Amino acid sequence: MSLDAFLLLAPLLPIFFALALMWRNIPELTLSFAPWMALPGLIMALTMTPGTTLELPWILLGSSLGIDETGRVYLLFTSLLWLLAGVYATGYIQSRIARVRFFIWYLFAMTGNFGLILAQDLALYYTFFAMMSFASFGLVVFEGTPESLRAGRIYIILVVIGEALLFAGFVLAAWTTGGQIEFVNLRPLLAESVMQDWVFGLVLLGFGIKAGVIGLHFWLPLAHPVAPTPASAVLSGAMIAAGLLGWIRVLPLGQAIFSGWGEAIIMAGMASVIYASLIGCLQHNAKTVLAYSSIAKMGIMTSGVGLGMLVPESWPLMLTAILIFALHHALAKGGLFLGVGMAVVAPGSKLQRRLIIAGLSILVLALAGAPLSSGMFAKQLFKFSLTSAPQALLDWAGVLLTVSSVTTTLLMVRFLYLVWPQREIMVNNTGRPLAMWWSWLSLIAGVIFLPVYILLYEGNLQWSPKMLFDALWPIVSGGLISILVWLTLRHRTMNKRFNIPPGDIVVIFENVIYPLLTTSLSFIYVTFSNLMSSLNTMATGWRGKEFLSAVADSCENQLARWNLAMTLLLATGLLVVFLLII
Repeated sequence: MSLDAFLLLAPLLPIFFALALMWRNIPELTLSFAPWMALPGLIMALTMTPGTTLELPWILLGSSLGIDETGRVYLLFTSLLWLLAGVYATGYIQSRIARVRFFIWYLFAMTGNFGLILAQDLALYYTFFAMMSFASFGLVVFEGTPESLRAGRIYIILVVIGEALLFAGFVLAAWTTGGQIEFVNLRPLLAESVMQDWVFGLVLLGFGIKAGVIGLHFWLPLAHPVAPTPASAVLSGAMIAAGLLGWIRVLPLGQAIFSGWGEAIIMAGMASVIYASLIGCLQHNAKTVLAYSSIAKMGIMTSGVGLGMLVPESWPLMLTAILIFALHHALAKGGLFLGVGMAVVAPGSKLQRRLIIAGLSILVLALAGAPLSSGMFAKQLFKFSLTSAPQALLDWAGVLLTVSSVTTTLLMVRFLYLVWPQREIMVNNTGRPLAMWWSWLSLIAGVIFLPVYILLYEGNLQWSPKMLFDALWPIVSGGLISILVWLTLRHRTMNKRFNIPPGDIVVIFENVIYPLLTTSLSFIYVTFSNLMSSLNTMATGWRGKEFLSAVADSCENQLARWNLAMTLLLATGLLVVFLLII
């Protein structure tokens, strides 16, 4: 077997194992291998040379798999996170039946995630992206609670909408570029296409749902708290970055100046950073706080994409900064989610409690961008990529990163407040299984040594005392603000109006838009019924009377079965029609 044929192992091995798990009486030893289906992807990321491709002319429209530098970095952190979260799940999920059910969905989603990273064309990327998105639904609703079913319902609606937008965008992109579907040939032609604005809009919205862009973000704080902890780790660390990768693959970044789109994307990224941080500080569930933190961090990377459209000459360095930032965020955020599962159970010894506190503190400081952490180097690389940009943009980037550090500190203080392990030691409690400890501590070790990797990866990046000071003072400021808020509110009961539920915007749909639409539809139905009654009275004896009555009864039965999901779909359809008309 040639070296390039090994590219098939990463996406095919997990799906074959998932199919095997569907057979009855799977041995326990076989089940224990499920997390290790991510290992081939990790080995490829560490050993395979960028530029390796595998042509697959017999698939779809003629596709290919390949690994470039962008794909290599993505495959590195996604495979590592899928592997460690899977090992964590073997100890986290105690029931064997539940573990089998979990890993079936887990492996299907893993296949989609690995496949889209290696895909080199529109058709294959869309196929794997859809597989990952739909398989993730099984992870969101895994617990079967009312909260998880509600989150799953909203999630799947957005998935369907996103897939429809992407399908339209991909078809339009292929049509307007003369049938090109390979990314390397598509992007230059798309930069000169007269239909580029339509393609940009569809692709930005379609992938924006997965990336948690402001206004499309509300599925994340609903899905993450209800999913099992290892699923939350890969949802927030790996799968959320697939939307960002979609932008990088499809959009002609660095090809030309797209000032209007660039400014709009930058503004959306800034809004995500500020809005998600403020809402996250008002949450009462640690995993919900982390979900809003992911939205804020994705806002920074979204702004990087906008800068690539605004300052194309800076895109090569900006791409490196985005990749390092995505790597840093995946490991730190994945570790924090797994840390929630470690902290919710009373420790069995003082050593266990100290390890949990130390581990959470390291991850929190890294995410906030503490001096000499991976967060500090990722943010400095972001600023370094704009050295050739106008001074105004460089100043703006500095403000954005500073605000992000302060707000992240506030979020992380809130997170630690909610998840801090209790002082009581349960002597008879053995604590969490060894698999959970091993995988969590491995992620922490990865975060600790990540700065070394960043310095080796980007040799031009140097640290200085000024860089350390720039990283330290926003964290200190955020800590002081947190102390001030705590001293102000510790003896007061927070007013209910400050209690913003997870999902924030979706509550407006449920409490305002949904009743408004149902009332409007009821009014239309009553008016229609009265009109039909009048027509029936005027046309006594007409044979169509029974037909009209049956139509009215059918409409009534359909309206009676409508719920929030159908209403949201109707509203989306009406919005799309309206936009097409204008």
